[in-house]
Amino acid sequence: MGKQTKIVIGVIIVVLVIGGIWYGVNQRPAEITFGVIAGTTGQYAPAGEAYLQGLKLAQEEWNNGHALKFNIIVEDDGFDAVKGLSAYQKLKSLNKVDAYAIVSSFTIDAIYDLIHKEGKPVALGFEQSKPAENDNIFQVLPAAKPIQFALGKKIKELGYSKPIAAVSNNTPVYQNFYDGFKDGFGTDVKKFDIGSDIGGIRSQALAIVDAKPDVVAFFMAPKDGALLVGELLKLTALKDRSYFVFDQSIQSGSRDYQEILGSDMSKINESLVAMSKNDFTADFINSFKTKYNEDPLFASDMGYNSFMLLANSYNSNAEKWIGNMKTIKFVGADGEVYFDNVGLRVPNVFFGKLIDGKVVI
Repeated sequence: MGKQTKIVIGVIIVVLVIGGIWYGVNQRPAEITFGVIAGTTGQYAPAGEAYLQGLKLAQEEWNNGHALKFNIIVEDDGFDAVKGLSAYQKLKSLNKVDAYAIVSSFTIDAIYDLIHKEGKPVALGFEQSKPAENDNIFQVLPAAKPIQFALGKKIKELGYSKPIAAVSNNTPVYQNFYDGFKDGFGTDVKKFDIGSDIGGIRSQALAIVDAKPDVVAFFMAPKDGALLVGELLKLTALKDRSYFVFDQSIQSGSRDYQEILGSDMSKINESLVAMSKNDFTADFINSFKTKYNEDPLFASDMGYNSFMLLANSYNSNAEKWIGNMKTIKFVGADGEVYFDNVGLRVPNVFFGKLIDGKVVI
């Protein structure tokens, strides 16, 4: 073999090697990042912290078992709309994330028009106040309105005839909960709009007692709900008290109720709680305990499911990615996850009783 031939062959080999490296690099998928907005401060902080634990567990499991890896960038919104808007703008403009996992109703309400227009996939934890649409937002918390509807219907079946509803006025989400409850009860239900100042809560507690309801249904932010419960307990003897019923906000904010009511928690034992029956799977409980050395808490399942929803449905084309989310069905942290025609997770409703701060079936 001549010297010139060897040189030509050598050049070809170098070209092929360089070309192969270039091809391999360019065929690898671009870095895929989920922008996560989860409140680890504020009155819902326990739920935000648990959400992140579940999400990071899902990320670890996925990245350990798949060639395609997903990164996350986390921003804390403190369950505050202004902070949520700022967090979203950073993730969108500076980090240029590919999809979003958002916990807070306050944040999704604040950024709804912007994120809807952006058109990237969104896994939402809690409810949005605007009616759900056939769009890019998918709520992993089972839809609340069927749960509230079932609670109103249950109260009617139990023979109560004069319910009132205590409703937080700091977000339209609780108004939506009230609407579902009223529809389930079948006739008008008197509503008390409750703010967050203790003076207003005390005056509303007096007005509620004066109304002489046979049931008080709470659709409230946990801290405010606990304060109102405390005031109502001060105003009425146990034997004269109205029956209390709650939605699952009492579980998501259990720390606030425990801290504010303390030993008085026993005074609301046997209260009715309407929830979605999606129990943690044995696999999720075991994996969570192995990673964190504790049992999973409320909202950890939402974080896990949010990550797995986005990862399992991934497509480099955002429109196709969203299309995959519409038809997906998978087993998440708390059972099967799938959505209705407007992106709300289909719920299984059950009723439990509150015993020393915990919901018991």
